[in-house]
Amino acid sequence: MKASSYFGYKCPRCGSTIDIDATVGSSDEPYCPDCGTIMKPDPHGKTSAANVYCPKCKASFGLVNSDRCPICGGPFSIMK
Repeated sequence: MKASSYFGYKCPRCGSTIDIDATVGSSDEPYCPDCGTIMKPDPHGKTSAANVYCPKCKASFGLVNSDRCPICGGPFSIMK
C-alpha cells in the first residue's frame, strides 16, 4: 500500500488550501476535500519543517507548520 504526504497545496477550482496532508492508498495526487479537484502546489503556502530542533529554547519537533520555533521564534537546526 502506498502512503504520500503533501505540503502547501491549493485547489485551482475552489481555492481551498491544505498546509499538511497525508494519504494512504493508490492516489498519486492530493484531491480537494471540498470539490474533488486535483490540487496544485501553492507557491504562497505556509512553510513546514520536519525533524527540527531549536537550539535557543531546546525544543524539538517531528513536524511543525512553521519555519521558526513556535515557542520562542528562534531558527531551527536539523536534528541528526
